[in-house]
Order: sequence, then structure tokens, then C-alpha cells
Amino acid sequence: MIRRVLVLLPVLAMSGCGSAPPCSTEIVHKAFDRGSDRYALVEARDCGATTDTATIVKLGRSILPTDTLTEVFVADSDHGATDLQRAGNIGISVVWPRPGVLSIADASKARVFRREPSAEGASITYIASDPLILPSVP
Repeated sequence: MIRRVLVLLPVLAMSGCGSAPPCSTEIVHKAFDRGSDRYALVEARDCGATTDTATIVKLGRSILPTDTLTEVFVADSDHGATDLQRAGNIGISVVWPRPGVLSIADASKARVFRREPSAEGASITYIASDPLILPSVP
């Protein structure tokens, strides 16, 4: 009996280790590529008081499950260096100006962690400015 307890005790003690922090994710915007089944998803992810809310842009295809989306852009406000939007995300605009080309405009004072040049067969262009300059759509 004591041997079983001694074997189970470390397992039970470690079961809480490595758990992911509770994060909330809010979908801010979804933009569809009119030339294919691609779409871009903008999310605001908040993982608690000690971190900034992250603004994340993911690229995917409507025929594939959402867990296959590719993160192409990740940024935060750099501890308040840029203005925040309703969901706590940085100012951002995501549009498809033409088929196969995604344009992302974000606040120039944002702290950027990821900025991919392409994904899912689409090229991605970036504009960083204050105030936010929206990409043109023909």
C-alpha cells in the first residue's frame, strides 16, 4: 500500500506542472481571398495580467480544419507604446487587395514577433504606420 502511494505521489504532484496558462482568444476579423478558398483570421489573445494581449494573424483554407491555420503575424503593443482596439489588440487592417496577395497594415510602434513573407500559396505585404494607413483594395 505504501509503495503504491510512493509511486503515485510524484505522478500526482507533477500533473499540474507544464499546464498551459489559461488564455482567452477573441476573433477580431476574418478576411476572405476572393480568388481562392484562402482566408486570414485576426485574433486577440490574452494570457493574463503579466503579458500584453497578442494580435495574431493566421492564414488558412476554408476546406481545412481550423487547427491547420498558419500564424503569419504576431505582435503586441510593447507595453502600451501603441493604441489598443476594442479587443485589446493593436491597430491592424487585413485585406486581400488582389487574389493571392494579403496586405497587413499595423501600428508602427507595435512589437512584432513574427512577420512571414508568404503562407498557403499567398504572398504577404506589410505596412507599418501611425496613424494606421489602410491598404488599398481595387
